[in-house]
Amino acid sequence: MDRVTFMTSSGIVWLGLAVHFAAGLVGIVAGAVALSVAKGGRLHKQSGLAFTWAMIGLGLTAAVIGTYEMIPSQVSAGLLVTYLVFTAMTTVKPLPRIGQRINVALMLLAFAYAVVSLYGGVTEWLDPTVEVVGRPRVVPPLVVGTVILLAAIGDLRAIRAGGSQGSRRLARHLWRMCFALFIATGSFFLGQMKSIPEPVRIVPLLLVLAFAPIPFLLYWMWRVRVRGRLSGIVIGATKPN
Repeated sequence: MDRVTFMTSSGIVWLGLAVHFAAGLVGIVAGAVALSVAKGGRLHKQSGLAFTWAMIGLGLTAAVIGTYEMIPSQVSAGLLVTYLVFTAMTTVKPLPRIGQRINVALMLLAFAYAVVSLYGGVTEWLDPTVEVVGRPRVVPPLVVGTVILLAAIGDLRAIRAGGSQGSRRLARHLWRMCFALFIATGSFFLGQMKSIPEPVRIVPLLLVLAFAPIPFLLYWMWRVRVRGRLSGIVIGATKPN
């Protein structure tokens, strides 16, 4: 099936594309603001909340559109984005009462999805009947599977410890948000490169914009986890699940 576009779609499909596109723009802008301002401040919380819900909308619509177009990698990326931003949000704003059950359910789903994704990717990679030119297809499931596996392991550690605290809590929140933003920027600036007007289709610039969240992710992991510097970061109290 050909990729659906605004020009070739109508009705509910067109509406889904519109929601997906709008959520992506809001998510990227809100994510950039959240990364740039003081962590834990009012503007950070507001932009972070907008980013969270926009990215959940982006991820879910990406999964639905990917299912319609029969593109498994898009479905995987959409579900991964939704999972990452939701668990990042509940790290700093735990859900009341049933929160622990939801955390356990998401962890089990993440482990299952990671195993299936990695198994499928490795199996196809080792399949001698698959032509070499076709093997790059297995890279997305291997990457997605690895990221989800690491996140699921983090979920297990947090659940066993009764929740994340201090630098570990901040690191869990930050890396999930940053990686979700990276998926969005990569999909927008590189995945939709052909849709960008040629006069402004400057490949080096698009590459910089697509990978911009990664340096932020590395910096915050170094600052919070390696150096343990929490100065300038407002840390709210963690409520029990």
